[in-house]
Amino acid sequence: MRILIVFIDMIRPNRLSISNENIKNVNNFDRSLKKLGGTLYKNCFSQGPDTPRAMATFATGKSPDKNGCNTRLKWPRDFLNEDLKTVYDIFLEKDYKMTFFSNPNEREFGMYPEKITNLDIHNEDYELDNYLKSLTLEKNHFIFISLPDFHWSLDDNGYNHFGEKKAFDNASKSFDIIFNNLNKDDFDHIFLFSDHGFKFKYEYKSQPKYMLLNEDRLNILMFHRKKGDEESIKINNKLCALSDLYYTFDEIINDIKSDQSLFSEKEKKYIVVEDHLTFETSVNLRIGIWALVTKDKIYVRDVNNGYLISKNNETDFRIVNEYDETLKKESTFGIFFKEHQKVNNYKKLILKQTKFMHGGERKKIPILLRLYHNLKF
Repeated sequence: MRILIVFIDMIRPNRLSISNENIKNVNNFDRSLKKLGGTLYKNCFSQGPDTPRAMATFATGKSPDKNGCNTRLKWPRDFLNEDLKTVYDIFLEKDYKMTFFSNPNEREFGMYPEKITNLDIHNEDYELDNYLKSLTLEKNHFIFISLPDFHWSLDDNGYNHFGEKKAFDNASKSFDIIFNNLNKDDFDHIFLFSDHGFKFKYEYKSQPKYMLLNEDRLNILMFHRKKGDEESIKINNKLCALSDLYYTFDEIINDIKSDQSLFSEKEKKYIVVEDHLTFETSVNLRIGIWALVTKDKIYVRDVNNGYLISKNNETDFRIVNEYDETLKKESTFGIFFKEHQKVNNYKKLILKQTKFMHGGERKKIPILLRLYHNLKF
């Protein structure tokens, strides 16, 4: 059996006409997908909306808080839980030929588990066309191709509509190179996925922080083509997650059925997400915002407030106790919430007005008088 995986960094589905009927301008990437043909899983979400956590989730079928890569800077090679079986192991155990093409710098930084990184299955440069031209397909073959072009184009041209147009053009060029060299019907299954979406600069600056976890960043591209599919797009509306790919491959290769497979008719009731409030780079990054995604709403929670976001981004500002209990059980929210409560209680007590230990009254002097004393003394 031949399996092709194409990972496209940062594609945001609600900016594609095949996913959003309000997008009237069909871009080149839209056209490439239509030409490929297959099924778009319209309600698929990432449990960790950045590349390190998403790649760990893809590899293990486990959420970031359970796979070891639980912050934005923890990549699979150095932080993935070694006790977990990976999607790559599924193919290695069946002696599949494995072929990987990815950004060498990203690979060196830790995109894959240590075992996969050290195998002689990777490209040495950025020439995708040459790499594929030298490729010979085998009967049982697993090919993984990573395309960072969309993300790079936005970085180069700005997170605006011009940058987005350039990004779709560049992603489409690399995407078309793949299928100019590989016959889509030579593969039993083709999967395309993204790790997260993005925010335009004006969105990031104008929207409140809780909107970091609306569909713009959480909803991901999930596309499947089965051998023989025609050049048309079928829509599957089931609620699903990036982690489901692991169980889908287990079903394809080992015939192990699971409710978590993309092919299962059952869908999730919810998906739990956790994220950072900033995009800074530092040691010991902390999670600060959580979300529970349902079919029609996204419940976002920080340690103070709850936000219920509808499909059209209308927000109901309220705490939903039922959702809070789920977040406490299935994410780090419970740990951070308890810590936050203790810190707040400490702050209230330490600032509470008391007498001096000698019995005299404490009196705070006005700010202007403090400034005067600073200058005087």
